Amino acid sequence: MHNLNSYNRMVIKIGSAVVVDPRGKINHLFLANLASDIAWLKKKQKEVIVVSSGAIALGRKNIALPMASSLAESQALAAHGQIELMIAWKKHLNKHSIHVGQMLLTPRETELKISSDNAKQTIAKLLEVGCLPVINENDSTATDEIKFGDNDLLAAKISKLFKADLLIVLSSVDGLYSSESDVKNNNALGLIREVSKITPKIKSMGGQASGSGKGGMISKIEAADICFKNKCDMVITSGNKKKPISGLNARARATWFVKK
Repeated sequence: MHNLNSYNRMVIKIGSAVVVDPRGKINHLFLANLASDIAWLKKKQKEVIVVSSGAIALGRKNIALPMASSLAESQALAAHGQIELMIAWKKHLNKHSIHVGQMLLTPRETELKISSDNAKQTIAKLLEVGCLPVINENDSTATDEIKFGDNDLLAAKISKLFKADLLIVLSSVDGLYSSESDVKNNNALGLIREVSKITPKIKSMGGQASGSGKGGMISKIEAADICFKNKCDMVITSGNKKKPISGLNARARATWFVKK
C-alpha cells in the first residue's frame, strides 16, 4: 500500500476539466476540498507546489470565441482567464491562512540553465516564507502546452526541477484504465492500480483528451516516463472527491506509477 507519509516533496497538477466546471466557471467545491488537503499536507511539513491548468477554459466565460480556437485566440483566452484562476486560488487558500505566489513558466524554461536556476530560487524562497507556489504554463508567450499536454509535461518537468519525490495528477477520471469502455462505464476492474514500467501496452491505453483539457491520458503517461527517469513516483486520481489527496492514504481509486 502506498502512503503519502513516505513522500516529502510533492507537485500537485490539476487539470482544466477538474478546476473548471462544464459551464466554464470555477469549480469552487473542488478548490475548497483541495485547499483543505493542501493545508493537511503542510501541517505534516510536506513541501508542496501546485501546477494549475484552467486559464483558457475560464477565459471563454467572458470572451466569445469558438471552441476550436486559433493559437492567438487561445493565448488571449489564457491572458484573461489567468486572473480569475488566481483569484479563486487565493480565495480558498486564504481560508487556511496559506498565501500564494503565482509563477508562469514554459517547459523550455525548466531546461535552460539561467531560467531554471531563477525558477528554482523563486520556488525555494516562496516555500521558505510559507507561500504556496501556484504555477501555470505561460500561455501568452508559449505554445507547447496549448497544443498538447494541459500542463502534464510542465508538471513533470517542474517535478524534475524541484527534485520532487511524488507528482500527484488530479484528473476527471480515477486513473489509467485498460480500455475506453472501462472509462465510460467506470469499471473498477478495468482500473490499472500500479504501473512499474512504461511499455507500448501501457501507452496504448492512453485515450483521447477531454473537452476542457488537451492532455488526456496520453500526456500523463509521458509525464510518468519523465518522472521515472528522475526518481520521482507519480499517481493519477480523480479530483472529484471530498478528499482528493488525503484519500489516497485510504486506498482511494488511483493509478500509481512506481518504478521497481
